[in-house]
Amino acid sequence: MIRFRFGGVALVAFLAAAPFAASAQDALPLREALARTLRSNPDLAAYQYVLKAQDGRIDQAGLKPNPTLSASLENVLGTGQVKSFDNAELTLSLSQLIELSGLRGKRVAVARGERAALEVDGHIRRLDVVADTARRFVMLASQQEQHRLTHQAVELAEKTAAAVDRRIKAAKSPLAEQERAAVALERARNDDAHVEHEILTARYALAAAWGASEPDFERASADLYDLATVGSYDELVAGLAATPDLERYLAEARLRESEVTLALASAKPGIEVGVGLRRLQGSRDTALTFSLAMPLPVYNRNQGLVAEAQAKKSGAEAGREAALVKARTSLFGYYRELVDRRREVEALAQRALPSAESALKNTEYAYERGRYGYLEFVDAQRELLSVRRSLIDAATQYHLTLIEIERLTGTGLADARMTP
Repeated sequence: MIRFRFGGVALVAFLAAAPFAASAQDALPLREALARTLRSNPDLAAYQYVLKAQDGRIDQAGLKPNPTLSASLENVLGTGQVKSFDNAELTLSLSQLIELSGLRGKRVAVARGERAALEVDGHIRRLDVVADTARRFVMLASQQEQHRLTHQAVELAEKTAAAVDRRIKAAKSPLAEQERAAVALERARNDDAHVEHEILTARYALAAAWGASEPDFERASADLYDLATVGSYDELVAGLAATPDLERYLAEARLRESEVTLALASAKPGIEVGVGLRRLQGSRDTALTFSLAMPLPVYNRNQGLVAEAQAKKSGAEAGREAALVKARTSLFGYYRELVDRRREVEALAQRALPSAESALKNTEYAYERGRYGYLEFVDAQRELLSVRRSLIDAATQYHLTLIEIERLTGTGLADARMTP
């Protein structure tokens, strides 16, 4: 068996089972499914434009203020000597705002902090998408095992119908048993056909993870009963603080700190200097003008924005602590579920299944010789099928729980670079 590892932790190990033998190109391994998702998932492709848009905001934040061109006309359309334009004064001026306190750099820092937060969100989105693909892969593998089970149910029903026919011909069973066996066989065939439909649906669902309109593979290359392991609970808890979900709060706290700094600096945006040319129409003279302007932070010192940014920073820190508590609680539940599912799979595979197979074999032998009746024979078959179904369910839940652990801890699913 082959176990693929991503980020140092096994996700789910899969190889094809013998009853589903097919050409190599028809079998899709998990590695390829995840690689396709990362290359072509529509949601991930769309999110790249969010980052590009933020790059534009960074460029905009780094631009200097534009100069201002102004014109003023004075001493016109009045009374007396200024009733016309004879004594008009025309002033053309050009002014420039000179930003102080590194204001432009602080704007860029805020824009870059926003991009860093978006990158973390993008990483979280990538983890979510990859985890969803892994779940779909597991469900397809589970449906394939269910199909094996329904095939076996049909084979048992056919075998039972043949055994009943022999007993009826030997006058050892009533004719009603033949009808009951025929009904059981028809129901088994219907169940088998239904699972074929479920497999097709699961294949389309998996292909949709990378935006394909239809699957180009026949099955998932999987061994549902190869149970990959994870580290101890203490090891997993120790790594929670470094997960992208928790890193989001750290990125937000850094962003809010930048916003506080920008809000403080914006209280004194800078000084505006200007130079102009004035035309004195009455004396036909021309003169230069100089100007200097500086806003006085008397009423508006950006105290509201500063308080808002500081509150958001404190909120991000508090949110991180709350998220860490929730993550620990969820991780404990998932870890105990994983341990329990492994125990269940081992108990069913190593003890219950061999016992059910042996019981069916002995019951069939006794039925053929008339020591057991039809009901005992069918009950033994149902018990075997029930054990196998429980085994499939337990193994499926094990893999799904493992995916949730790796999604929560950021291990296994975190590495987007698919190694060959």
